[in-house]
Order: sequence, then structure tokens, then C-alpha cells
Amino acid sequence: MKQILLTSLLSLTISSSFAQNITLEANSEEVNKYKSTITESEMKSHLSILASDEFEGRETGERGQKMAADYIAQFFMDQGLQGPVPNVPNPYFQQFDLYNQKYTNFTLSKGNVSMQLIEDIFPYGNFSFQKELEVVFIGYGEDNEGVSDYQNIDVKGKGVVFFENTPSKYGASNKMSGLRKKAKIAAERGASFAIVISESDEKFNTQSSRYGSYISKGRLTFEKPSETSDNGFGLILVKPSSFFKMIGVDQKKLEKQIDKAIAKGKPSATGESYKMEINAKFSTRKMPTENVLGFMEGTDLKDEVLVVTSHYDHVGIINGEIHNGADDDGSGTTGLLEIINAFSQAKKEGNGPRRSILFMTVTGEEKGLLGSEYYSDHPIFPLEKTIADLNIDMIGRGDEAHSENPDFVYVIGADMLSSELHELHEQVAKKYVPELDLDYTYNAKDDPNRYYYRSDHYNFAKHGIPVIFYFNGTHEDYHQPTDTVDKITFGPMAKRAKLVFSTAWELANRDKAPIVDQKTEQQK
Repeated sequence: MKQILLTSLLSLTISSSFAQNITLEANSEEVNKYKSTITESEMKSHLSILASDEFEGRETGERGQKMAADYIAQFFMDQGLQGPVPNVPNPYFQQFDLYNQKYTNFTLSKGNVSMQLIEDIFPYGNFSFQKELEVVFIGYGEDNEGVSDYQNIDVKGKGVVFFENTPSKYGASNKMSGLRKKAKIAAERGASFAIVISESDEKFNTQSSRYGSYISKGRLTFEKPSETSDNGFGLILVKPSSFFKMIGVDQKKLEKQIDKAIAKGKPSATGESYKMEINAKFSTRKMPTENVLGFMEGTDLKDEVLVVTSHYDHVGIINGEIHNGADDDGSGTTGLLEIINAFSQAKKEGNGPRRSILFMTVTGEEKGLLGSEYYSDHPIFPLEKTIADLNIDMIGRGDEAHSENPDFVYVIGADMLSSELHELHEQVAKKYVPELDLDYTYNAKDDPNRYYYRSDHYNFAKHGIPVIFYFNGTHEDYHQPTDTVDKITFGPMAKRAKLVFSTAWELANRDKAPIVDQKTEQQK
């Protein structure tokens, strides 16, 4: 933590030394007038719809996400925003296709006993395989100098099975292998797949409950996966009790046998083999989805574009429970809608922005920032004319670190590409929302949480566009069915939205866009 804070403080010190003469240029009376239209009651009204059970958790490509897209597009239209997407039936939708590939079946069987996906089996990666095969037990799966579980054992064209963790008593003088290395060793030895026995049923159940939905729902990609079978090496984690029951082996007796072998300086592998059938099948489905875009044209600087983003998708229904995603990222999407309302009222009164503003709610963030990646690869407006992206991802809650002070926001990325943007943002916050603390704890590229890379702003930053990411931190309801509207703190949420609005107003109306004075990672 100290290293993270030190990095952030150094970053701020350097940034400030570059930008001592930044002054705010926007009309402060106008900023205060229109930011006051952002209200807790309107936010609650929008969020109560977007995060309702009716929207089914807004799973990418599914019905609830489509309902949310329609709601947002209608709001854009009602607020007088233009639909900027050319040559499509609905100019508010930037539609594109994703492909979902998932397991339709995955079983391990021996005789009349079968193991089932998620309940007993957790596959790593994509693995298609359908046949009966000999599987060889190779103990801990080690192959280091001085100890090899493959000694005198031919595994070519067979499956292997080994324990996930190697105890320190086994070859203590050697560097024990991690799971990836063990899998690599097995593949290099010619094995067709590896069955990995989890450390315990409890550890397997934790892994399965935490990540099982990703297996059952599958992976979304831009490219249609090829329909193949027997496609390379497979790695399969199994629940110990289920696996040993299937093969009819007493685990404790086996472990005692291995301990005796190790005590005599022998490998942990018994070399015993079992015939079993593996049946892993995939299905591929095309899933159209859409970013929702609303455009407000500027006046004398209309060729330059400010982008304001949030993601409106979430993780849908898992194990029969709706994950409403009120904070993630219903809160950011609601904040964006309120910011639009403030700008629209200003434009109706003749105070529209000098620069154009693209308001965009993106899809597929939960699946790997796919919607923002698609836009940055297929921009409606030239990226070289895009001056900045303000990205709002979770502004409706607080975290444990701020339990005593809910009036805060994590600010990430403002100084990564433009020291001027950072300084400008600091001054905007101090002038227009002084009660809101700016927290830079996560504002470091080497932050272990990697938040700078984990939301949609990054797909602008990688193209050299300055960004600010607004975030309230994680909490116990993150990606849980309990992330609901009743947990939202609308007071701090409104203040965060007002900060984004005030920053957007300043950026849209000042004479010059922030200077980019730092290199992207691709340029370094």
C-alpha cells in the first residue's frame, strides 16, 4: 500500500510541476446553475428502472440488455441528442456481433459413475474431446532435476492425473512447479489432457462458485470460433471426493502409499492407469449487441469531440438469481443520463457546448471491455479529434476505506497522458464540488488491482486520448445479487455526477483542449 500511495504522490507532484498556469475558463454561474439540475430523486427514478428485476441483470446480448438499450436510446432522443451512427435503422445504436462459445456438455465417466460440469469439474480454457482414453496417475506431476514423476512412464496420447499442490516434503531441495508448469510438462510429454485433483473439496467449491458462471455462460469474442473437436491440450480441475469415488480409490490410502514412496526417495507417481470416457462439447451462438450513442453538436469548436462513457451491461442471471448491478454500473449509467439532462437544459436556453459531446453507454464491459474496444476500432468520430474520455463506472456506493467519509471519489488516469487534464480537474473539483475528496490510491499503472486497465476509458487511453475514470471502489455486494438500488447512497452519487458534469462543461467550453504530454504504453 505504501508503494502505491508513494507512486501516486510522485505522479501528482510531477504533474503539478508541468501545469502551474492552468486557469478555469467556463462561466461559473452557468456551471452552478445546470449542475443543480442533477438531483438525487431523478437519479433514483432512472436507477430503479435500469436495475430492476424486469431488466434481468442486463446480461450482454440478452433480453435485459436490449431493454436497457431501448430505454437509454429513448432518453437520448427525448433530450434532443442526435443519433450519430450512419446507415443503420436506429442511428442511436452502434450494433456489432459477438460470438458465444460455451460447453453444452462436459462429463468424465468410468463405468456407471459420472462427474458433472461445475458440480465436479472445472475446465480451464476451451477443450473439445470425445473418446474413451487411458489416464495415468503421476502423483504430483513434477519433472525437475532430481525428481521426476514421469520416470519410466509413457503418457504419449494418454491423459494424466496429478495433485494440484506439491508438498514441501517432496524434493525439498528442488523448486516445486506451479499448475501452469505442471500442465506444460504434461503437454510436452505428449499427454492429451491433464486432470488436476484440487487441494480439497472446499477449495474446489470456492473456485466453482466464484467462477462457475463464466464457464456455464461461456466466453464472448469478436471472431466466430472455429468448430473443432479434440482441439489441443485440455486442463481439468476436479473435486477430490467425486474423482476418487468415480475411480474407486481410497484417497487416504493412496496418499499413505505416496508418502512411503517419497520416504524411500522414489517418485510420487504410481503409474497406475484407469480407463475413462471424457465428453466435452461446445456450442457457438451469434449474439448481436449494441453501444448506445447520443450526440450533442457543439458551436465554434464542433469538430472536436469530448466523450462521456459508462457501461450499461451487467452479469445477468446466475444460478437463478438476478444480479441487478445497481452500482455496477447502473449508477454510472444513471449519472450519465443526469449529466445529459443538465447539458440539454443548457442548450435549450442557448448555452450549448462549444465542443461537441458524444455520450455513450457501452455494452460488453463485463465480458472484457468489448463495446468500448469496438468503438475505438470503429469510431464514429475521428479519434484524433477526440479530446478526452470521462468514464463513469460505479459511483453509487462507498468502500470500507471510506466508511467514515462517504463524500469521496477515486480518480484514476487523469495524469497518465495529460498533466494539464489532471491540474484542470483538480481545480474544477475544488471550485464546484469542494466537499468531495479526490482519492488517488489506485491511480498507478502498477497498482495490483489494475483498475486503470479494467474499465472502458482504457480503450481510449491506449490510443493516446486523455481519460479520467471515476470510481467508488468495491464492496461486499460487488458482482452479487445483493447489488441493489436500496444499497445506493444517492447523496454522494449526485456529488460525483456533478463533478463529472462540471469537468465536462469546462473541457467542452475552454479555448484549447488539454495537451497530451505523456506517452502511451504503446509509444514507450
